[in-house]
Amino acid sequence: MNDKLFNGYGYIYEVYKTRSFSKAAENLFISQSSLSATIRKIEKRIGVEIFDRSTIPIGLTEDGIEYIDAVEKIMDIEHHFTSRVQQLDELITGHLVVGGNGIYLGHVLLPVISEFSRLYPGVQVRLVEGTSQDLEKQLADSLLDLMVDNRVLPREDYQAIRLIDEDVLLAVPSRWPVNETLVPYQLTAGDILSNRHRTEEVPVVPFEEFSGLPFMLLHDGNDTRQRSEQVFFHYNTAPQIVLKVDQQSTALTLASHGVAAAFISDCMARTMQGEKGVTYYRLLPEFARRSVYMFCRKNRLRTRGMDEFIRITENTAF
Repeated sequence: MNDKLFNGYGYIYEVYKTRSFSKAAENLFISQSSLSATIRKIEKRIGVEIFDRSTIPIGLTEDGIEYIDAVEKIMDIEHHFTSRVQQLDELITGHLVVGGNGIYLGHVLLPVISEFSRLYPGVQVRLVEGTSQDLEKQLADSLLDLMVDNRVLPREDYQAIRLIDEDVLLAVPSRWPVNETLVPYQLTAGDILSNRHRTEEVPVVPFEEFSGLPFMLLHDGNDTRQRSEQVFFHYNTAPQIVLKVDQQSTALTLASHGVAAAFISDCMARTMQGEKGVTYYRLLPEFARRSVYMFCRKNRLRTRGMDEFIRITENTAF
């Protein structure tokens, strides 16, 4: 048996991931010529070509597809073994990678992170901000240990721990004339802090009043964007989409400067209550109410650090 077939597979896998010798070389901190020579040596040792260099971006040969499949199985075995070894650690050292958007990491998880760091000061907690789509992919690829998001992920693949409920609100520039006729429906940042928006005291805004006005949306692939499209469809309104942004925080800031209306979570409104120039409105509960969860992969061996972080999360009242 040739026990050297998979020596140097890290170089192969980096080229496969980036679909580029130059980008892979940059990530590996070596020259492109050195990487190309290394790959050629590995292919010669194995006896087959792994990459199809005639395509742009670079692709895999049939043998290359089989090789990468085997490498990923090896990586998964190595990851499981490493995780098992880490379980024996008493959390004197180690690291934990948690993904989410800035609001969830800085607001929802703040008491959890604070308590975990107090109990285990030697464990480095790294926070990764990103969009829902990017974070889900990183969690699936084991680049994240845990993820906090408002999406609903497949139960067969992920364990979900419910953290809080949040409501999506409509944030409208206060200077717009449309607000003058909607005073009974209006909410302030103080109302949201006191959860007045979750009572029947303030009625749901007649959304038809905003038809034809400029809106900004988040990019595709997140729950807030999907809910905004459901609202438009339900009311048969034709908004003027003037801008698309990545983050709710950007949308709220732009709304406060009169650029366009936006759909904003109450978590965002509470956290950025210093933003003036915005009037908030309730939406129908079926479009507004959602839950925020902490996710981890079911088929991944959980480290003790993950278990402790989840335990603290479950015992923390939000």
